[in-house]
Amino acid sequence: MSIIRIQGINEIENGIVYEVDTDSKPLGVGGMGQVFRGKRIDSKGVCMDVAIKFLFDDLPQHVIERARREASIQIHNENLVEMFGFIQIDERVTPEIVHQRYHVVSELLEGVMLFDLLKGKTTDNEGKEVEFAQELYNQYLNDRLNFALFIVRNVLSGIMALHDKGYIHRDIDPSNIMVTADRKVKIIDFGIAKQLSTLNTQDQMLTTAGQFMGKATYAAPELVVGDVVHQNKTTDIYAVGILLFQLITGHLPFDGATHEVLDMQLHQKMPLQEIEQKNIRKIIGKATAKKQMERFQSAAEFRVALEQVESGAGSEHKTLPPVDFKKLLPDEGLVKNRKVWMAAGGAAVLLVGGILLATIGSSSGDTAERRMLEGKERAERVMTLSHEVIDSSDPYVRTDSLTGVQVKTAGLLIQEAEKILMDSLKAQEGVKILQQVIGKNYRSSSDAAYLLGRLYYEDDDTSENIQRMKMNLTGRMERSNQRAHQLILQAVALDSTSYKALYELGCDYYAGEMRTGDPDSRDIDKALDCFRKSLHFASQANDETYKEKCSKRIGELSL
Repeated sequence: MSIIRIQGINEIENGIVYEVDTDSKPLGVGGMGQVFRGKRIDSKGVCMDVAIKFLFDDLPQHVIERARREASIQIHNENLVEMFGFIQIDERVTPEIVHQRYHVVSELLEGVMLFDLLKGKTTDNEGKEVEFAQELYNQYLNDRLNFALFIVRNVLSGIMALHDKGYIHRDIDPSNIMVTADRKVKIIDFGIAKQLSTLNTQDQMLTTAGQFMGKATYAAPELVVGDVVHQNKTTDIYAVGILLFQLITGHLPFDGATHEVLDMQLHQKMPLQEIEQKNIRKIIGKATAKKQMERFQSAAEFRVALEQVESGAGSEHKTLPPVDFKKLLPDEGLVKNRKVWMAAGGAAVLLVGGILLATIGSSSGDTAERRMLEGKERAERVMTLSHEVIDSSDPYVRTDSLTGVQVKTAGLLIQEAEKILMDSLKAQEGVKILQQVIGKNYRSSSDAAYLLGRLYYEDDDTSENIQRMKMNLTGRMERSNQRAHQLILQAVALDSTSYKALYELGCDYYAGEMRTGDPDSRDIDKALDCFRKSLHFASQANDETYKEKCSKRIGELSL
């Protein structure tokens, strides 16, 4: 045991001291530092458990200032993580040299991230079952609408408190929401939060045209274009609207490469037809309006609308029926780690001139014959587009003949392949499209090689969408870890900045023969190199999920 005491100037003045055992196992490791369990002891001797982040020594100054600003947002609310302070310690190395160390202290939260809960995880970082998370996950499976309303109502309460203090969060998504062991829903991570009074055109550190911060899939149009001046409370409301859509449907409204999603946030309508309840469609449509003036103007207004739904006022409120998983899954062996994926029927995609116009969910009255005809028509349209793109002189951009709009055709093609892969009737057509794109060896083919590689893996930790694709391909595509490895190698060769492919390649080298087929392939140094490169590029892309995954792997292999 190695107990150290941490005090900055403010702590000394207020009689507060923090203690932490640096020999204990970190609670977590991220891109900015390591988090340890510590104790806060005030001037009256009152002791409470806290989380203390030890920032890495080599962080750039703007990252340190981001941490300092995050720690300064000290709001006591049951739906917000409570921050206690930013501590700077000056260590004099020589009479001339002073080394500065930085720490961020916050409320100690024990529980499950909403991002993980949606994938079926109901245990905390120590593997302890969280009863509240288990209850919510069961509700997610059997009563998704009320689950979504409960989560979003709590998120909006936290947003209200944040807005009342003059801040906007700017990064609301499931990876920044925690379900705690003491039965709370908490918003965390104020890393890119900002005071409304200080938003101006000079705020180039966090949002610029060339560097997008936050999550593209939840980003309001004003965030996408870097319009800092006009970011306001409705910017968070837009993200919460996306979250509500996701929690009800089980997927995001816009998906694809980051640049494609950002373009959709600007120009594409929300697929509200996937929401069964008219009143909910109206609420989500208002929350996610492209024009800020058309959105809910406050989190309180948004919450009142949801409470009216919950009370049944003026609505045809329905509870989603329990899911019969035996009908959805042909093989119980496909259900692992509580990752049970819900299918809501087929989807028809209409393409005109290479532009995605609409996504229409199949109604309950559709016959199998009708769905097959729709699937065939869709496949024919997409295959036509496929040949058009493959034969194009420019693999990246084409001007649509009908609209005059420039579209990134290769990316669109991959996106459409993903949609077809979600259709159990025509999933193989999606594989064919990916193979065609890979065959041309464009840089953008890297995304296709990566996706196809993930589909070939016999068993890996995948997203919900990929799991569903793999399920749809069961019996139609022979799984092969060796084939997957070759595709991942190809993805990295095509694009050396593909952090997702680099991560998988690192996993291959760590696992060795089991994933590569080569008995001499296990190479810890190569694995570490891949994970470090992946972390670097994931940090540039601000992908918190992969930053966390890579940091965890690096920590494990560096021991």
